[in-house]
Amino acid sequence: MKVPEPTQTTIKAIVQHYEDNQGDAFRAHLGGSIIGRPCDRELWYSFRWCTDVKHSGQLLRLFQTGHLSEPRFAEDLRKAGVTVFDTNPATGEQFRVSACDRHFGGSFDGVGQGFIEAPKTWHLIEMKTHNEKSFKNLVSKGVKEAKPEHFVQMQVYMYLANPQLTRAFYIAVNKNTDELYG
Repeated sequence: MKVPEPTQTTIKAIVQHYEDNQGDAFRAHLGGSIIGRPCDRELWYSFRWCTDVKHSGQLLRLFQTGHLSEPRFAEDLRKAGVTVFDTNPATGEQFRVSACDRHFGGSFDGVGQGFIEAPKTWHLIEMKTHNEKSFKNLVSKGVKEAKPEHFVQMQVYMYLANPQLTRAFYIAVNKNTDELYG
């Protein structure tokens, strides 16, 4: 006799926990992380809360994987000789920017100085994780073409953060191989 698949499993319970505890997906502002999307209508609908966004538990875990990788990125950069601030010294929290009476804004992963490519220049730092296909596209085309949303995000954050921030360092990891891109 074949044993039936259980209707409830530990894995399903973990995923369900993420779905049940995702909170309110609505933002009070238009986010810098989506401003580079190509569809103006999507941006308008998002800003006006026209759609109720609920993510799957698996996608929420994937978002968390990206956040969990940020301390490792920062430590790797430090080991390479880069001075990294991954929190704002004035607030002790992630760097945040806003405009238009806080109707637009976002947060970025850090600032750093001492990159081999431009050692004296302070850089905005953006940290991302990619799957194999996305990472290969990034390596082949660069951030501007492969990830225009991320490129625009960094441009906006540099502009709003400080007029002296004229460079950004985009560090990414291939989640399949752990290969790095900068």
